[in-house]
Amino acid sequence: MLRTPQQPSSLPEWMLNPPPPRRTVGDRLAGAALALPGAAALRRRWWAWQGRRRLHERYPNAVKVTAFFLCFAAALALVLAANALFGMV
Repeated sequence: MLRTPQQPSSLPEWMLNPPPPRRTVGDRLAGAALALPGAAALRRRWWAWQGRRRLHERYPNAVKVTAFFLCFAAALALVLAANALFGMV
């Protein structure tokens, strides 16, 4: 059943008109950090760096081939290290 505008709400007052959110320690620290000189420029540079195209997006196949050989080399090194350790026994 839909509530018409004339009917009172069944919600308590604190849910209808909640208190304003409190400032947490993180909010205060972020505000203090942003108030430092040069913080805005640093934040813009950080956003630009985050928005750049990653290497694996520019050269996906080259990164896949390189990752394959790196994984192969790491696995080979682990197998050879285990072989050397078992050879000592």
